[in-house]
Amino acid sequence: MNPTVKNWIATSNYDLRTAEAMLKAGRYLYVVSMCHLSVEKMHP
Repeated sequence: MNPTVKNWIATSNYDLRTAEAMLKAGRYLYVVSMCHLSVEKMHP
C-alpha cells in the first residue's frame, strides 16, 4: 500500500480514538469535529 495512504488511514483512526476520548469527557463539539475529520480523510 502507498505510504501516503497508510498515513491517512492511521491518522483517521487516531482521530476516531480521539473522538472516543472526547465523548467520555463530555466534549461533544470536539467529538463531532474529530468524526468529521476522520470521515474526510477516508473519503476518496
